[in-house]
Amino acid sequence: MGSGVSGNYSGTTEKSQSYAKDYGVTPEMKQFDIERGVYDGKYDKNPTAKNIEDVINGEYLFSKDKSKNYTYVIDLSGNIIIGERNGNGYNGKATPHPTLIGGENPRVQMAGILTVKNGKIDSYNHMSGHFKPNIKSMDAANKAFGRLPSYLFKGGRKK
Repeated sequence: MGSGVSGNYSGTTEKSQSYAKDYGVTPEMKQFDIERGVYDGKYDKNPTAKNIEDVINGEYLFSKDKSKNYTYVIDLSGNIIIGERNGNGYNGKATPHPTLIGGENPRVQMAGILTVKNGKIDSYNHMSGHFKPNIKSMDAANKAFGRLPSYLFKGGRKK
């Protein structure tokens, strides 16, 4: 797993995993997903999952009117994959973070929530109950989001 910082998520009693270069689904969350029918030896891919680069529309994500929270993961190649959550899966199944990657044992550098307001990135964090990434892994998120044009962020303008 690695060593270093571990502790509670901000404002919760949930503990993050120890810092690591990548994370898998925690055993307790995989068991939870088995019980609720979301994991049957593999995670189906969330049908709303998209590489963030594929939703750039001019100087906006999606459109200037889009305001929504999305789940996101940073895959092992550094791609930011975003998607809608909760009931958007096949047959109305839940779509937690692992469904953004799909497969038997999805692994990510980072996972959390992305907030888009008026088509601009307002914030992103490390809040994933399935992967429980360590706060130190925000470096991976900052690096990945830092590759995006600044005009996609709150207050940014295309020149």
